[in-house]
Amino acid sequence: MQVGDMVRIRRRKMVGEVWEPPRYEEWWEAGGIVIKEYHTWEKIVTIAFEGETMRLSANDVQLVSRAETGK
Repeated sequence: MQVGDMVRIRRRKMVGEVWEPPRYEEWWEAGGIVIKEYHTWEKIVTIAFEGETMRLSANDVQLVSRAETGK
């Protein structure tokens, strides 16, 4: 992933009662933009999403479209 790429992120929400084993709802939300260069050895992606800066595990981020490089 490069700076300017559009990404989607995985969101998780714990559901159920306190006394039950934990269960999670998962869904993907598009609209994030990579704002810092990503290196595969870091495994952390810095993105801007809904007005805030987030640092997420690369497992929770998927590329939607590449930024134009101007070549």
